[in-house]
Amino acid sequence: MKKILFSTACVLACCLSLQAQPGGGRGFGMMGRQPVRHSIILPDLLQGEIVLQQQTDARIWGKTEPGMEVTVHTPWNDCNYRAKAGADSLWSVKVATPSASYTPYDITVSNAKETLVLYDVLIGDVWFCGGQSNMQMPVKGMFNCSVDGAAEAIMHSARNKGLRYVTVAQHQATESDPGYFTEGRWTHSGPATAGDFSATGFFFGQALRETLDYPIGLISCNWSGSFVEDWVNREFIEKYPNQEVFGVEFSKAFTKMYYGMLEPASKYTVKGMIWYQGESNVGSPDYTERLVAAVDLWKSKFELSTLPFYIVEIAPYNYNKGFEMLSADLRGQQLKAAQQLPESGLVCTNDLVYDYEGDQIHPAQKKAVGERLAMLALSKTYRMGNPCEGPLFREMIIDGGAASILFDNAANGFVNNNNIQGFEIAGEDGVFYPAKATVGFAPRRPAPAPAAAPAPGEGQRPRSNGGGMFGGGYAIRLTSDKVPDPVAVRYGYGPFKPGNLHNTEGLPAYPFRTDSWPLK
Repeated sequence: MKKILFSTACVLACCLSLQAQPGGGRGFGMMGRQPVRHSIILPDLLQGEIVLQQQTDARIWGKTEPGMEVTVHTPWNDCNYRAKAGADSLWSVKVATPSASYTPYDITVSNAKETLVLYDVLIGDVWFCGGQSNMQMPVKGMFNCSVDGAAEAIMHSARNKGLRYVTVAQHQATESDPGYFTEGRWTHSGPATAGDFSATGFFFGQALRETLDYPIGLISCNWSGSFVEDWVNREFIEKYPNQEVFGVEFSKAFTKMYYGMLEPASKYTVKGMIWYQGESNVGSPDYTERLVAAVDLWKSKFELSTLPFYIVEIAPYNYNKGFEMLSADLRGQQLKAAQQLPESGLVCTNDLVYDYEGDQIHPAQKKAVGERLAMLALSKTYRMGNPCEGPLFREMIIDGGAASILFDNAANGFVNNNNIQGFEIAGEDGVFYPAKATVGFAPRRPAPAPAAAPAPGEGQRPRSNGGGMFGGGYAIRLTSDKVPDPVAVRYGYGPFKPGNLHNTEGLPAYPFRTDSWPLK
C-alpha cells in the first residue's frame, strides 16, 4: 500500500488534523468548503496504489495555503512541476508521463512546510467505468443477484499483476456547492479487494491487462437507478426547459451525481470510458441525442480530444406493462449512439441472459460483458485487429414468400445453423409471427433504379430481386406459413427475447427491426 511521509516538524500537527477529517480518517476525503487544516491536502483519487495514464500530461492536484507554491517531482524524468495555490487554496499541475511499465515510482509533493510522497505509482492506461446498478454490481454480487464465476475470479485475482482500481464513493452535490474531492482509495487486485469492485469493470480490466501486459487502472463511478441526466451539468439540463420526470421539474431532478462524483473525478486523466446504463431511461424518446451530447460534455471535462466510449446494451428483461417494447427501442437508441460517436461500440447482451432471468434486471454473466467491452477497446482503441462485433443488420430483400436478411460482420457465415431462434416476420397487417430461419446465400438482384430517400423515421424498405439466382454472400432466409407475403422483420426485438444467431467468431447478432410501425 502507498505510504505518506511528512516532514518531522509537522508529524504531530498532521496526525491530529487527520483524525478530524472526513473520508475514513485519512485527511484526504471530500473537503467541500472546509478550511485547510494542514499544509498539503491530496484527494483520495491520488491515495493508495495509483495508476497514472501513460504518455500524456496527467494531472496532480490538491489544496494548500492560499498563495503557497507547490512542487511536484517525478523521478522518471527528474522534473519539477510547480503551481501556486489560488485564493480558494486549490492548485493543479500536469506531469509528463512515460510509456506504461510495471516499474514503480515515488512522486513527491512539497511546499515550504512539508513533503508528501506518493509511493508505488505505476504508469499504464486508466479507464473510467460509469453507469447504474449493472456497472455498480460487484464481483461478489448484490441484491440477491450473483455473478457467474465470482468465487474463482476472487480466488485468482492476485494473478492480475498491475491491475488496480478505485470506487468513487456515492455522493450528491449541487452546482452551488460542488464537490472538489471525492472519497475512494486505490488498491491492487487481490482476494481482499476484488469482490467489492464492479464486476463488469473488473473483467474488462483483467482482459486488457492480460492482453496488453502492462498496468491498467479502473475508476468505478456509478449509482444504482441513475439516469443519464444525473451525470450531466446544469447547462446540459437547461436544453430541455419544459420537461418533467415523475412530476419533478427537470432542472431539479438531476445533475447531483455529476457535481458530487463525476466532475471531481474527471480531474483524473484517463484513457477512455465504459458505460453500462440505460435501464432507467427506458421510455426516453431522445436517449441517443442525450447520450451523444453527454459524451461530448465528458470529453470536455476530461480534457480529451477523443474519448473512447464503449457502451453495454441493456440486457433482456420483462419490464412493467407499457414499457415492454420501449426497452427494445432503448437498445436501438444505444446502437445509434455508438454509431454516431467517433470511437465507440456497443456490447450486445442479447445472448447473455439465462431463461430464468426474465424478471432479473441484474443478469449473472458479467464476465462475458467485461470481456466483450475489452474486445471493442482492443480492436478500436488499441488497433489489435481482433473481431469485436457480431452480425449487424444491413439489408432486407423480399424474394417470393421469404425475407432474406443480409448482415455486416458475418463474412464467414453463422453458427447455430440448424436451430436459429429469435426472428419474427409480419405482413401488411403488422402482426408478427415466429419465423423459420435458414442460412443461405443472398438473392442476386438487378441494380435498383434511383429512388427517393426514405422519410425521416421510416424503416428499411424491402427490396425485391424479382426472382433470379443466388449470390452476394451469406444471408438468413425467413419464412412463416402464417405470413405468405412478408414486409417486415424483427430479431430479438422485445423486452425479453434472447436470440441465438452468432457469427463464426462467436459474437451475437444485434437486435433490430426493419419496420417503423408504432410500438405496441
